[in-house]
Amino acid sequence: MKIIVTTGGQGTKLWPYSREHQPKQFQPILGDKSLFTYTIETLLQAFTAEDIFISTKRRFIKYVSEQAPQIPLRNYIIEPDIAKDRGPGEGLAFLRLSVQHPGEPFFIVQVDCVRKPEAAFLGMIEQAGKIVAKDKKFITGGIKATEPNMGVDYLKLGDRTHSDSGLQVYKVDEFVGRKASFAETKDLIESFHIVTHCNHSCWYPDLMLDAYQKYRPDWHEALLRIRDTFDKPGEDAEIEKIYAAMEKGATEEVTKHVMKDGHIVLLDFKWTDIGTWGSVYDFFSGDESNYQDGRVVTVDSSGLLVKTNNPNKLVAVAGVEDLIIVDTDDILLVIPKNKIEKIKDIQKALAQDENKRYL
Repeated sequence: MKIIVTTGGQGTKLWPYSREHQPKQFQPILGDKSLFTYTIETLLQAFTAEDIFISTKRRFIKYVSEQAPQIPLRNYIIEPDIAKDRGPGEGLAFLRLSVQHPGEPFFIVQVDCVRKPEAAFLGMIEQAGKIVAKDKKFITGGIKATEPNMGVDYLKLGDRTHSDSGLQVYKVDEFVGRKASFAETKDLIESFHIVTHCNHSCWYPDLMLDAYQKYRPDWHEALLRIRDTFDKPGEDAEIEKIYAAMEKGATEEVTKHVMKDGHIVLLDFKWTDIGTWGSVYDFFSGDESNYQDGRVVTVDSSGLLVKTNNPNKLVAVAGVEDLIIVDTDDILLVIPKNKIEKIKDIQKALAQDENKRYL
């Protein structure tokens, strides 16, 4: 089993911690620990460094090497510094593994998530690998959908299978893309045996590339041209040229088809995509009204997320409710929790004047 850790995202919704030069996965979101460091340390409890591969953009190599020195450089899968979404980027990772480790299954771990308890997460990886080795069918992960979420895809469950694995494994009846309205989404999760799709995919790289050929032949053709450049003079420049011409798109443009003959594992651990400050609050606040990280004092306040990275600076808050307060070396963000989407408006404003350095 080979683990692919994907680290190429930008994480703009977690600004001002997540920045263009150093996105959220390399920032100290979990106290003084980055999401990337947390993920690698978790995986090393069950897998050797030789079996862990890092898929990242070229400009992030320095953070990968600093925060995970255990992982050998030859296990870096380098994407050009071009935003192409996950389809082309993960395709490049599948291509590399198909060349270097043909016949071995992979498991994809997205680095911008937190999974607790870690032992259950690692156990799921082991069992998923055994199921894939036995059936050669695509496996992905999901959680029971309890309320409408407009930003995710869904899967309709079929019959239960592999009950001897210790996991809740089902056939996939149907991949259901995200709906256009809240009402449609609410009706979907109330009317069917539906789970939220949350990746954690496991399969074989060669079979995945076969699926690329069938469902995104343009991506597949580009990947084959990239393969022809491996270990040749000018490899990096040629890969960047080919990659730049690939059309953007999500990996689900391929996997939504193969899921129909695959399995879904219901995650038996707490999983949170740390995509917004709201999700950080929801995950870490627990039974407490406020989530505080750093030197913070709150009085007569509730529903707060207060985070500071300066140990010599006290953040004091009194008499307020439902705010996100994030303090970095050069930025102070104060925003209501129910208006977090306004962060993108701040970023647009900064991009239009001399304050671009704050992005």
